[in-house]
Order: sequence, then structure tokens, then C-alpha cells
Amino acid sequence: MFIENIKEAVTSIFSNKMRSLLTMLGIIIGISSVIIITTIGGSIQSTLTATLNSLGGNTVSAYVQARYPEDDDEEAWATWVYPEMEEEDYVTQEMIDGLVEAYPDEVSGVAAQQYLGSGKITDEADSDNYANVNINGITPEYLDYMKLKMASGRCLTKEDNAGQKRVCVIADTMAKRYFGEKSPIGEIVSVATSDGSIYDFAIVGVYEYNQALFGRVDNTVAEKDRVTELMIPLQTCFKLQGAEQTGYEYFNLLLTPLADVEQATVHIQSYFDEIYANNQKFYIYTYNMQSDMGMINTVLGVITVAVSGIAAISLIVGGVGVMNIMLVSITERTREIGVRMALGAKRRTIKMQFVIEAIVLCLIGGLIGVLIGVGVGALLGMVAGTVIQSMYAEYSDYIILSVHPSGQAIMLSLFFSMLTGVFFGYYPANKASKMEVIDALRYE
Repeated sequence: MFIENIKEAVTSIFSNKMRSLLTMLGIIIGISSVIIITTIGGSIQSTLTATLNSLGGNTVSAYVQARYPEDDDEEAWATWVYPEMEEEDYVTQEMIDGLVEAYPDEVSGVAAQQYLGSGKITDEADSDNYANVNINGITPEYLDYMKLKMASGRCLTKEDNAGQKRVCVIADTMAKRYFGEKSPIGEIVSVATSDGSIYDFAIVGVYEYNQALFGRVDNTVAEKDRVTELMIPLQTCFKLQGAEQTGYEYFNLLLTPLADVEQATVHIQSYFDEIYANNQKFYIYTYNMQSDMGMINTVLGVITVAVSGIAAISLIVGGVGVMNIMLVSITERTREIGVRMALGAKRRTIKMQFVIEAIVLCLIGGLIGVLIGVGVGALLGMVAGTVIQSMYAEYSDYIILSVHPSGQAIMLSLFFSMLTGVFFGYYPANKASKMEVIDALRYE
């Protein structure tokens, strides 16, 4: 009987195609809108998460923070001044090595950077050939942290850093402009800084200049006047600055690919808390992007649900249309209902027939809406990919676009489309089942 009711419902729907389509229109619009909105919301969340993870989401940032007085200690606040850092207050490489040894499955190294100054490299044989650079001291892991690729030569090493060697890596754009076709590897460059100092460095590597990291090329500035980054070992930078500092104040800890960021953050914080337990002036503060991403995903989730709820209102409009068409259908088929009841059909059988017809009508509309929603979502993904490639090509290697429909949203949409059929089809079906046989047979 159930199968027969479904076949009869399908036959009735397809016998009035235009009327059925117009009836399903509200359902189609509502379902497709929900699918599109949840696809956009979910895709933004997954794209942000994947992109931020590729740009440092698998790192833990940390810095040396002063110990402030208690909020309610007015007397201490009245005399408190920010303490000056001394050598023992910095995070040393030995501490980092101990951390890596303590948690080898979570921490792989440290990325730190220190600005030395800006300067100019001038060719003694040709004064018109020069290059403007910013000198930055870095740890070897900093290049990996910045996702910089080497064009030639080698990266800076831990041995370079520990030995305070006068070596550097330069940008490929600067190398091509200053050295031409000649290989810069092994060449010595002299950088005259703005404070009058002159530093000599041996070039050991050339990295690929990345506009996504260093900014787009300023075409208003002549090519030879553009500034690029010249990177030297961090300990070399400290030595050239004449500072007693050899440790880190601000740094990023690189995590292994399989490390849990939140758990690693807890371990790192507890490790430094133990080391700085006796330091009365400073402690180490750690944080990661996961907490920020959690807040962003929560906000996006709330917005997506709210907008989806608004879009789902059209399901109510569609449901009213279903109720209307079912009432019209019952009126048109009054004599048929009377004949079936005269032949022994029970009232619950009549009721079930029209409820199933309403459910099938809404389910077909829901399926069409899902197909449209998934198709439009895929189209938006293609458009987004094209826009990124054409307008933001320099960022395309870092933006991990992920567009996919929500399976949960699809299942819920189909469920609610069926629920709509039950809810709005029950009244017409109930009305049909309560007809008097004689009145139904006499109906013209």
C-alpha cells in the first residue's frame, strides 16, 4: 500500500508539471539558499583554518613579559616601573635546546628575528650600481617559518649562528639587479648603514623574493632603489650591535607536523614557568593562532546559522504553497475520494495517500534545491579560485581554497523538506479523510 501511494503521488505530481513546479518553488529556493549559505560559511572557515595553518598556525608564539603587580595592589602600582631586561632575563638557545629535547615530538626549533639597520651596497668599480637593503638577524629556522624558498646556494645554519659568522642570504631580485648574470654565491658585499657603520658579509645563498611576504613591488620607485631584505645569523646581529644580549625576547617555536597545537602550548608554557619560577621580574607568555581561529569560527558559525535561518523562512512560504495545492487537488479529486471510500477505503488510508503525496512533492523540491545549491557552491568556488589567481596571484601559494558543501546541511535540508510535507500536508489530508461518502460522490 505504501509503495502504491508513492507511485500514485508521483503520477499526480507529473500530471500537473507546471503547477507542481510552482508549488515546489518555495521549497527549492529555501533549500538551495541554505545549502549555498552553509557552503560559503563552511568554506570560509576551512579556507581560513588551512591558510593560517600554512602561514604559522602550527607555531607557538612567545615573548618575555614583565610581572605586573596585582590589580588591587594600589601601593605597588604607585611605585612600579617596567623593569629593564638583563642578560639572564632573555630566553637562551640552551633553553630552546632543552625544550626540543624535552618534547621532541612537538617542538622542532625556534624562529627569531632582530633588525640591525638599513644600508646600501655599492659597487666600487661602478658607483651607479648599488642596492638598498634592510639587514635582519635571523635564526636558521626563520626561513622555514617565513616559507621562503632558496633559489641558489644554501640557507643559514646553526653553525653560522653559533659561530657568529659574517655570512648572509640575499633576495634573487637584488642578486639579478646588482650582479647581473654573475653568480653571487661566495661574493663579499659591504653594507654602509645609515649610522655610518660598514659591515662585510659573504653571500652563501639567494632566496626567492615573495611579494606576499614583503609586499608588492612599488613601481613608483626605480628598480635599483627598491629595498630588499639581507639576512644574517642572529648572533652575528647581536655582536654587531654591541649588545650583551644573546637570547630571545620575542620568538616563535616551530612545531612538528603531527603536534597538537593546544597541547604543545601547555607543555611549552609549563616548561618556561618552571625555568622562570625564581625570576621576580619576568615570565614567558605563550599563545597560538588556534584560540583566535576558534573565535573566528564561532562568529562565522553564528552568522551562517542566522542567515540560514532567514533563508529557511522561504520553506514556510513553500509549505503554505504545498498546503494550497493539496487543498486544490483534494477539491479536484473529491469524486475519486468518494469512490475509493465507497469501495471500502478507510479514512486513515485516504489520509496517508495525501500526506505521502505532500511529502513526495516537498522531497522532490528538496532534491532539486540541493542540486542547485551544490552546483552554485561549486561555481562560486571556481569563481573564487579564478579571482585569486588573476588578482592576487602573489598570495595564491598561501591561500588554500577549500570549497565543499556541508553534508550535515544537506541531510538536515532534506529532513526539513520532508517535515514540511508532513506538517503542511496533514491538514488537507485530514480534510479529505473526513469527507462523507455520499457528498463526495454527488460532488460535480
